[in-house]
Amino acid sequence: MHAQHSKKASYKLQQYIISLTLATTLGVGILFSIVFTSLYRNYLSESLAASTAVNMKFLTDSIDNNLGSVLRLIHWAQSNTAVSRYIEAPDDSNYGIIAVQAHTRLTEEYQNNPVSSMLHRIVIGGKSQRFIQIVAAQYSSTHNLGAEIPQLPYFDDLYNGSAGRLSTGLINDPFYPYMGKKIIPIISPIYSQYHSDKAGWIFLEVTEDLFTAPLEYYSYAPDSRLYLVLGEHTYELSKNSALPSDFTYDIESEIINSASETSAAQRGCHTYKVHEYPADKKSVIVIRPLSQENCYIIQTISDQEIKKQNQMLALIWAVILVLMLIAALLLTFFLHRFIAVPVQKIQKQITSIAGGNFTPAHSIEWKHELGDIGRGINKLAGDMEQLIEKRITDEKEKKDLEYKMLQSQINPHFLYNTLNSIKWMASAQGADGIADMTTSLSRLLRSISKGTRHLIPLSEELDLVKDYFNIQNYRYGGAIEFTVICDDRQLLNAPIIKFTLQPLVENAIFHGLEPRGNTGAICITVQEEPQSNGQNVEIIVYDNGVGISPEKIKELLTDNSAAPSEFFKEIGIANVHKRLQYEFGSQYGISIESIPNQYTKMHLIIPKNLSPDNLNGGM
Repeated sequence: MHAQHSKKASYKLQQYIISLTLATTLGVGILFSIVFTSLYRNYLSESLAASTAVNMKFLTDSIDNNLGSVLRLIHWAQSNTAVSRYIEAPDDSNYGIIAVQAHTRLTEEYQNNPVSSMLHRIVIGGKSQRFIQIVAAQYSSTHNLGAEIPQLPYFDDLYNGSAGRLSTGLINDPFYPYMGKKIIPIISPIYSQYHSDKAGWIFLEVTEDLFTAPLEYYSYAPDSRLYLVLGEHTYELSKNSALPSDFTYDIESEIINSASETSAAQRGCHTYKVHEYPADKKSVIVIRPLSQENCYIIQTISDQEIKKQNQMLALIWAVILVLMLIAALLLTFFLHRFIAVPVQKIQKQITSIAGGNFTPAHSIEWKHELGDIGRGINKLAGDMEQLIEKRITDEKEKKDLEYKMLQSQINPHFLYNTLNSIKWMASAQGADGIADMTTSLSRLLRSISKGTRHLIPLSEELDLVKDYFNIQNYRYGGAIEFTVICDDRQLLNAPIIKFTLQPLVENAIFHGLEPRGNTGAICITVQEEPQSNGQNVEIIVYDNGVGISPEKIKELLTDNSAAPSEFFKEIGIANVHKRLQYEFGSQYGISIESIPNQYTKMHLIIPKNLSPDNLNGGM
C-alpha cells in the first residue's frame, strides 16, 4: 500500500511539474513575444537609424575632407608671400616677373592639392583689376575676370563673410554658362602683406564632384534616398549628379537625440520620424551636418528593410514558440527523473565534504553516469583525507631531511681553507689570532651539529653570521669591514630560518667584494618594514662591491640549480628565498637592489612575531 501510494504521489508530482512547465513556458513565451515584438519594432528603427548614422559618418567625413582641402588652398593663398607680392605689385617693369612667380606657385599648389580635379577654376585678383587664373583650356574665356568677378551679385556676401561659403548652391559657371556642369563659387579675401587691410581676393569654382565622388564607395538600399542641403538649396545625390529637389518634411517625433548618444560615430546626428513631401508619406530620416554652416546630408531609412526585418521577426518567434513547447516537455521529464533528484544528493555530499566530513555516502552511487560521479566523489573524499594526512607527514619529513642533509654537507674545501688560514696565522703572527679563529669555527660547527630546529631568533642567526665573517675576515687579512645596525633590540627576537643570512653574506664577500680586490664593507641593518605597520622586520645586507646586473638579479632569485658555495652546498639565494616563502608565506622573501660598480642591497622580509605553535612547528 505504501509503495503504491508513493508511486501515485510520484505520478501526480510529475504531472504537476509537466503541466506547470508547459503552461508557464507557453504563457511566458506568448507574452514575451508580444512585448518583445513591439519593442523590437522601435528598436529596429533606432538600430537602422544608428547604423545609417555610422555609415553616413564616412560619407560626411569624406566630403568634409574634400572641403578641407579646398580651404587649405585658400589659406595658402592668404598667407603666401608670392601671392601677396602679386596682389600689391605696382604696374612697372617687374610686374610680369612677379605675376609669373605667383602663377607658378599657384599652379604647384593646385597640382599638389588632393581635390584639384574638383576645382573647375581658380582666380586671384586685386584692386588693380589684374588677375591670374587656373582653368582647363577649353573653359578659358576672354572675360576680364579681375573686373567682372567683383561685380557678381553674390561677391560682397561671400567676400565679407556675411553668408556661408556654400550659400549660393550649385549654379552655372558665370563665365562659361553652357558647359553643362554645375559649380559652387567660393570667394575669400587676401590680406595685405604688411597690414590687415583686404588687398585682393581668391575665387574658386568647386564642381559637384566634391559631393558625388565619395558616393562611389557608399552603399545604401535602392528605396533609400540621399539629399544634400546647402543653405536654402536642396539636392538629391547620386553617384553621378546632384539634382535640385523640392524635398521637404514635417517632424513628428525625434527617435535619437545627439545629446544622449554614446557613440562618437553618431554624435551630432539627429533621427526623426517625419511626414515628407512631395511623396506625402511617413518615413524616418537621419540628418548629419557637414563642417560648413547650414550644410547637411539627409538620408531616408529604407522601408523595405524595415518590412523585411518585421517579417523575419514574426517567423522567428513562431518557430521559437514551437521549440519552447517541445523543449519544456523534454526538460520537465529529464530534469525531474534523471537530474534534479541525483544532483541534489550529489550537491549535499559535496557540501558535506567541503565542511570537512569525508564519510562516503553510498546513496549517490546509482547505476548510471551520475552514479559514476557519485562513486568518484566518494572515492575523492577518501583520497583527500589520506592525501591531507600524507601531505602533513611528508612536509614534516621533508623539513627534517632537508636540515639533516644540511648538517652533513659541510664542504671539505672550506675546512681546508680554514686550516690553511690557521696555519698561516700561526706562522706569520705567532698565536695571536688562532684562538679567536678556532673559537668562531667551533661555534659554527656546534650550531650545525644541533638538532633539526630551523626557526631560531634573529639574534642567534646574527651570531652565526658574525662567526662566519670572523673566519673569512682572517682569510682576507682583515681588509673587509663588517657591521650590524639595529636600533630596536626587540626586533632581534623575530624568528628566522637557520642559515638564512650566511649565504647572503657569503655572496657579498665572494661575488661583491672579492672581484674588486678583497677590500670593502658589509653592513647588516635590522629595522621594521616601513609598509607593514610594525608587523614585519626588514633585514638589509649591504656591500659596496662590484654590484649585480638586472639579468643576474633575476637569475639569482629564480635559478633552482646548485649554487656554488664555500660553506654549504645547495644553499643559493633562490633556495633561501623559496624557503622563506614556504615557511612564512608568499609576501615574504628576498628582493635585490643593485647599481653596478657601486653597491648591492639584499632586502629580506620576515614576520616580526609568530605564535608559539608556529614557532614550535619549526622545531
